[in-house]
Amino acid sequence: MSKFKRFLNRHLSEIRTIKIIVASMLGLMVVIDIVLVTLEGNDFPTFSYVVKDLRHRLIWFTFLFGGLLAKIFFNRKASDKKEELTGMFAFFSMVLLLFVIGRSLETAPGLFLQILLLVGGAALAHRTWPQYR
Repeated sequence: MSKFKRFLNRHLSEIRTIKIIVASMLGLMVVIDIVLVTLEGNDFPTFSYVVKDLRHRLIWFTFLFGGLLAKIFFNRKASDKKEELTGMFAFFSMVLLLFVIGRSLETAPGLFLQILLLVGGAALAHRTWPQYR
């Protein structure tokens, strides 16, 4: 447990940055959702509707979101530009595969599967999609 505490203490500024970004994104989503609900007569879909009724079609987005978070906050360097292009191709091939699978699903996946998709996207992006510098 002490290794975990040391890790958290070393990365306090990154944790604060992530909290600020996530909180601002959630706040922005709530404001946009309220605006879209007031424009309900114009058939604008709200975030609430998308999350409730279309979650099975958006499993690719959960994977992509996890991958982009890993790319932004837990990036690693590569020395060969071809390695980054290959990793990017592998990552977006997985996103495309999940898009196709999501279109054929009838029911929404459970919370455990959603978290697994988020973490899986982060792990794949961190491992196969390094940043060329």
